[in-house]
Amino acid sequence: MKTDDYKLILNHLTHGEHIVNMKNPEKLSEYEHSAFMFMARKGKYLFEEDILKNYREGMTLEKLFAQEKGRFIQGANHKKDGKNQKTWHDISAYEEIERKDDFFDYFFTCKLRHIGLLEIDSFLAFHLDYSFDSNKKDYFRFLNITLRQYQDKILSSNIADTLKEWIADKEKETTLSGTTETKTKGKIKRTRDDSVTKLNQEQTALLISFLQTSKIILKEEYLKNNEAGQAFSILTGFSADSLRQNLSKKELNLISTKKNLAAVSNSIINLQLLIEKELKEKK
Repeated sequence: MKTDDYKLILNHLTHGEHIVNMKNPEKLSEYEHSAFMFMARKGKYLFEEDILKNYREGMTLEKLFAQEKGRFIQGANHKKDGKNQKTWHDISAYEEIERKDDFFDYFFTCKLRHIGLLEIDSFLAFHLDYSFDSNKKDYFRFLNITLRQYQDKILSSNIADTLKEWIADKEKETTLSGTTETKTKGKIKRTRDDSVTKLNQEQTALLISFLQTSKIILKEEYLKNNEAGQAFSILTGFSADSLRQNLSKKELNLISTKKNLAAVSNSIINLQLLIEKELKEKK
């Protein structure tokens, strides 16, 4: 699973809840109400024409609602063209739920039961960086309260135990090192291909690998992947854990595409040109 898939996207969550609660209409109804309330509080509503414009000509709301059962939930009336009109909330919209949003804890918990047990460590590490800006104290407090609130209602014992083990391991790492991870003031949140730096996350991992192979930086036997990930996380803003995962041999093979290799090559060529220019000025 790609790290982008760990984000809390309403469309993905709604699809997952329909699968998980196929035989539990009460739980599905609870989720749909929470999704409705989330969209309502975000002010994300649609008028009739907003809904129908994305469908073929001749489609009516009645036909659409029959096909898309449960997707559109009627909300409050809003003014348009000088008069009050009905509105609906699309609970399968491609809308991201962020930490600052209402119901973040609920959707976070729902997402936990949509992913496999083997993915939970990566998911938790992703949100430590992405949603909590690497603040372990805040994150562990959030996870423990989330466990207390949802352990019996949503989370299975297997998921809850995996979550507790991850927290314990991370707390042990902090205790052994004597310090927490380095934090950068005003650290930006990176998104895929956002162009803040020349290389995206996958290309940055490839660059690290080439730097190690060429002995410009310490090789793998002297520099663990998590250490390299942490160092380049500070330099680039990418998630340290995601970079660590990309540095595994399996992932490096997958991301060594022609496009990614060309991007790394072009960046190194541009760097070489800058150095050569500086050399000429020294003559």
